[in-house]
Amino acid sequence: MKNKRNRIALVAIIAALFASAFAACNVYEKEELEIRWCPQVQDTIIIPGWDDMEQ
Repeated sequence: MKNKRNRIALVAIIAALFASAFAACNVYEKEELEIRWCPQVQDTIIIPGWDDMEQ
């Protein structure tokens, strides 16, 4: 009977240690988000003389 109580106590202690190991951890994931905008008409650079190369 005493051996069974010791075994139950040992299992309880191991379970408590296992649970406390994960209870103290903060699990989170950090994400960095980069937004790449599509080019707009107002972003266009007009170079003078670029279209005149055909002449």
